[in-house]
Amino acid sequence: MQIAPLPANELERLEALRKYDILDTVPETAFDAMVQLAAYICQTPIAAISLVDERRQWFKAIVGLDARETSRDVAFCAHTILQDETMIVPDAQKDIRFCDNPLVASAPDIRFYAGVPLVTADGYHLGTLCVIDRVPRELTDEQLEAIKVLANNIMAHLDLRLSHKHIRQYVDDLQLAATIFDASSEAMVVTDAENRIITVNPAFTATTGYSINEVVGRTPNLLKSGKQSEAFYQEMWHTLDASGHWNGEVWNLRKNGELYAEWLSINVIYNEDGTKRLHVAIFSDITKKKQAEELIWSHANYDHLTQLPNRRLFRDRLEQSIKMAHRTGNSLALLFIDLDRFKAVNDSHGHDIGDTLLKMAAIRIQQCVRDMDTVARMGGDEFTVILSQLSDPSYADNIAEVIIQTLSGPFTIDGEALLVSASIGITNYPADANDLDQLIKNADKAMYAAKNDGRGRYCHYTPVQ
Repeated sequence: MQIAPLPANELERLEALRKYDILDTVPETAFDAMVQLAAYICQTPIAAISLVDERRQWFKAIVGLDARETSRDVAFCAHTILQDETMIVPDAQKDIRFCDNPLVASAPDIRFYAGVPLVTADGYHLGTLCVIDRVPRELTDEQLEAIKVLANNIMAHLDLRLSHKHIRQYVDDLQLAATIFDASSEAMVVTDAENRIITVNPAFTATTGYSINEVVGRTPNLLKSGKQSEAFYQEMWHTLDASGHWNGEVWNLRKNGELYAEWLSINVIYNEDGTKRLHVAIFSDITKKKQAEELIWSHANYDHLTQLPNRRLFRDRLEQSIKMAHRTGNSLALLFIDLDRFKAVNDSHGHDIGDTLLKMAAIRIQQCVRDMDTVARMGGDEFTVILSQLSDPSYADNIAEVIIQTLSGPFTIDGEALLVSASIGITNYPADANDLDQLIKNADKAMYAAKNDGRGRYCHYTPVQ
């Protein structure tokens, strides 16, 4: 087992780590959610935010393992902080650094490890976001990119947390706060009791494009994007008047008309008689963070091959459709579609051709339904269709026939015409079942009945007599 050497800047690194005041602290929801996301995206049983101290690695958040810290001597993350890029160990038993490591030889039986360094703006490596598996494996390019984005989000959250802590500490002393005001990476605005801008800091200009001369005397309304309703702002001011502070997410416009998202905190400064004196607003541009969250959400809810909703989003859509049907008194139909003879095409022509056929089949199915309906890929060559708000349940039969006819046409790939067909199972809400899981089981049974009847056809769910 190789023990990781100390970084050349170890003393400065430890000082930077302590400034964040996150060692031996209570769990925090934001960090817990991030490690859960990392484990879900990478499909690993274990994920953690690991901070490397003098003699240990301490877990700010961890999922899949009941542990708070380990010795630095055996920590994979002690090696990761020596690198600028992600450290990936496909099989720890075959890696000379870790093959006789006790964490590999016994519980938690680490075989695969991937760690992304958590790096401050000054270049200090605090620790890692890591994912761990008990079997040898690799990460896909998409998974690797996603956990890198998550690691950046973790540092952004830590920096924002630190910045807000400092601002709250010094905001009552405006003379001292002036130093922070000018140097802060967070945009800051000071307005009078009537919300007229008194001053802004350089970070405000960098974020919005407006110079101090362009905004003094005006109100922050010049940044409004229109994405928030008047009711939103009324509630914000009600909270400010009642408690003296407010924070939340706001969409605004830069001077050039570009839309951006910001995390905004506003504090009221009072005179000695209790009347308002100033408003101090601090905000950070979280547009990239929002985009990263959307990317992560997309990976979690959409099939990467066909871009259709995956099993997770399908269940959510079906649940919402059931609730709507219950409210309106209409029905819905659930169709399970299995491509007949797809395995033969996949085996004889290869997975690339099979994948292309699946993408083409997804497009054909979508063209057969309404915009309000949902087409999802359950995995393999199985698709589902949710037909919502049906006044006539027989509409599902027409759609099933159209899908079967559409999918029976040749798929021309690389100049060769390939043929498949479709077996479809149909079940209806509320006629066949009232709950989500039973509807899914019914449609699955009906689909297999269609296969047993000769394929290339559809069958309705029939209760066992």
